[in-house]
Amino acid sequence: MFLTIIIFILILAVLVVAHEWGHFFTARKMGMYVEEFAIGFPPRLWSWVKNGTRININAIPLGGYVKIPGENGEDESMLEEGKALIHGEMLFSRKKAWQKILVLCAGVVMNIIVGWLLLNPVFIHGIDPAVMIVSVSKNSPAYSVGIQAGDRIVGFNTIDSFVATTKENVGKEMPITIDHNGEQKTVNPIPRVNPPAGEGSLGVALSESGVQPVGFWEAIVQAASSAVQVFSAIFILLWKLIGALFGLGGSTLLQYLTGPVGVFQATAQASAMGWVHVLYLAAIISLNLAAVNIFPFPALDGGRVLMVIIEKIKRSPVSARTQAVVNGVGFFALIAVLLFISVRDVIRIW
Repeated sequence: MFLTIIIFILILAVLVVAHEWGHFFTARKMGMYVEEFAIGFPPRLWSWVKNGTRININAIPLGGYVKIPGENGEDESMLEEGKALIHGEMLFSRKKAWQKILVLCAGVVMNIIVGWLLLNPVFIHGIDPAVMIVSVSKNSPAYSVGIQAGDRIVGFNTIDSFVATTKENVGKEMPITIDHNGEQKTVNPIPRVNPPAGEGSLGVALSESGVQPVGFWEAIVQAASSAVQVFSAIFILLWKLIGALFGLGGSTLLQYLTGPVGVFQATAQASAMGWVHVLYLAAIISLNLAAVNIFPFPALDGGRVLMVIIEKIKRSPVSARTQAVVNGVGFFALIAVLLFISVRDVIRIW
C-alpha cells in the first residue's frame, strides 16, 4: 500500500509539473509575467521565489496552476497594490489572441508529449498478451464468485479463446484462475444458458492487452501514433458523455468514468504487474489529462481558449466579472462531478 501511494503521487506530480511547466515556459516566451507556479492545491507546504515567480508546493497533489496577471480579464486598474508595477504589456489580457491560445494550449501539448515519451519504453519492452475484465454485471455468475473489473484472466491470451472455453462449459462449473492485484485465485462460476441481452454467459466485458516489442525507431513511430489515437478517442468519448447527460444516447459510457480513487486502484494493479505497466498507465493518464483539459468547458484550458476566440469574434474583451462567474460555475461543476465519481468508485470497490 505504501509503495502504491508513492507511485501514485509521483505519477500525478510528474504529469502536473509537465502540464504547468508548459504554461509557465510559453508564458515567459510570450513576454508575460508569471506571478505564481503551484504544484498541488492549498494548504501550502513550501514556498520560495525564483526570478520573480513564487513557487508553491501544496498539500493536495491532485493538480496545480500557473497564475498570470490579467488571465481573468483584469487590467492595470484592477490589480492589487504591489502588482501595479508590472508593465502593462506583461499582462495576459494585453497579449494577442494567438499568444494567449499558445499559452493556454501549452499544458495540453506537454501532456501529449509526456504520454508519447512514456509509451516509447513500453513499445520497446513489450507487454505480454492478456485478457482483462473491464466490467462485471451485477448478479451475474462472475459477480457471484467475486470477479472484479481490472482482474486478469490467467491462461488466456485472446478473448476468442476464452469465449470458446466458456461456451464449452455452459451450465456447469468452469474453473477460472484470475489475477487480482498480483494475487491469484481460482473461482468456479457457472456460465448461464440463457443470459440477459448484452451480458453474455458470465456477465463480463473483456478486453485484450499486450504490446509486441519493437526496435527503438519503430517504437518512436508507434508510440506517437498510439498517443494520437488514445488522445483522439478520449476527446470523442467526452463529447459522447456530454450527449449522454442530455439523453442523446451513450448512457452506458458513464460507468467507465473514474476519479482519483479509481486511478489509485489502477495504480495498485499496475504496480503489481511490473514497471512497464506503471509507465503504460502513466502514459494513459497523461493523455487523459490532455484530452480533458482541452475540452471546451469553463475553468478548463479549452474553456479559456473558447473565451479568447469569443473575444476575437466580438472584437472586445469579456468582462472580468463574467469570466469569474463562468469559470467559477465550471469549477464547482467539475468538483461536483469529481466527488460523485469518487464516491461511486469507493462504493464499487467496497
